[in-house]
Amino acid sequence: MSAIAISKREEEQIERLRRELRIPTKSGVIRAALKTLEAKVEEERLRREIRESVRRCSAGDRRENRHLLSGAYVSGPVED
Repeated sequence: MSAIAISKREEEQIERLRRELRIPTKSGVIRAALKTLEAKVEEERLRREIRESVRRCSAGDRRENRHLLSGAYVSGPVED
């Protein structure tokens, strides 16, 4: 594993988070941050996929709903 260059301010942020979150090591803070970022990226990917699916299917759904709605009305009395 290679070292990464960080500023003094970033090092202070890591140390502050380490103490606040009670994580024993600075590398533990980095691991926690990476895990959080991975989850956020995955969540955003799923949102994009859902949006794309909704966009792709919306026109067909509207047509189907119009068709179903037009068949739902009965012009006369309903008998069992």
